[in-house]
Amino acid sequence: MEKLQITRSSPDHDELIELYKKERKTKLKERYHALFLMHEFMNCTTVAELIKKSRRTVQTWVKMFNEGGLVAIAPISPPGRPSSLTEEQKETLKADVLTQPRELGHEFSNWEGKSVAYHIKQEFGVELSVRQAQRLLHELGFTLQHPKYKFPKADPEKQKEFLNDFKKVWTLSEKIA
Repeated sequence: MEKLQITRSSPDHDELIELYKKERKTKLKERYHALFLMHEFMNCTTVAELIKKSRRTVQTWVKMFNEGGLVAIAPISPPGRPSSLTEEQKETLKADVLTQPRELGHEFSNWEGKSVAYHIKQEFGVELSVRQAQRLLHELGFTLQHPKYKFPKADPEKQKEFLNDFKKVWTLSEKIA
């Protein structure tokens, strides 16, 4: 039987080492490690012993790499549970979150996990936990931001005057001390 070896020329040994050093995902990093060790030792059994994996696993990674390159060795994430909301409902939710909650008839002023979960239950009849609503917001491209409060009755002139007086008091206290 023919000895299994890496037949692709790109990426080479040094490029695989760089990919290995930069990679953060453990599974992919492990596969890069096996590939650059295969460049050095040219033996699946030796590489398998070094990385504490079975010989068959290393052989599979090398075959996948030879056939499809780096894309082929990337681990496929499991599909997971299907979403509670359809794509159409997600688009509707995204449009709703872009409008003010009070315009939609809600008592609250800001969108956060709890308010989004409440809105989803009212609009679509789907009950989500606060954390799941937060994940859904993140999936839709939103980030958590806290509002900056503005005081509508505040007089900008008086605020500037206060700051100037405060600076004078602060400067005087530094000179006295």
